[in-house]
Amino acid sequence: MPAEDLLEEEERNKDRVRLLLDRYGVLFRELTLRELPSFRWSRLFRSLRLMELSGEVLAGRFFDGIPGPQFASHRAFRQLSRGLPTDAVFWVCAVDPASVCGLGLPDLRATLPRRVPSSHLVYRGSQLVLQSNRNGTQLMFHVAPDDSDLTRFLAPLDHLMNRPVHPLRQIDVETIQGLPAADSPYADCLRTVFDVRPDHHGLILLRTS
Repeated sequence: MPAEDLLEEEERNKDRVRLLLDRYGVLFRELTLRELPSFRWSRLFRSLRLMELSGEVLAGRFFDGIPGPQFASHRAFRQLSRGLPTDAVFWVCAVDPASVCGLGLPDLRATLPRRVPSSHLVYRGSQLVLQSNRNGTQLMFHVAPDDSDLTRFLAPLDHLMNRPVHPLRQIDVETIQGLPAADSPYADCLRTVFDVRPDHHGLILLRTS
């Protein structure tokens, strides 16, 4: 390939790196496995090293449990250094591009659900506080029933029933913490947000409108 073409290809790869860093902040090999071939690790690693040498990106160990090199944008590094606000509550679908579900990393595989659209994760700061599987059929809280933010953690369930496209008519909660939902100490919190009806050992959530 002529030298000019090689330079153009290198610039395209650097632009691809910038796109990925805008999306993820931190890049490592496993994160690129689900990208298109032109965005894969083997295609971009050389460009990442060159961008590191020029000072455009940083290399280091930003997260434990991830083998191999990691690269971060300066913006992401500043955010990581500051840390997330401890009271910030946000949620993500397991198949969202920013989700780390399904990466195959041993440290994550044991704590996160499969990468399917019916699973949702809720965080407060960096703490996982609620895992919802099968569109709310199975709930697993990682905080106590009397947590002051508990109602805020139910946002993905509210979204499922109030989203503008194909909202669910109801959510049939079968288990909470792996036990029948109707007997759960978390049921009272559900009743403060939704119209709740018992159903055998489970709970049916309806929109309060």
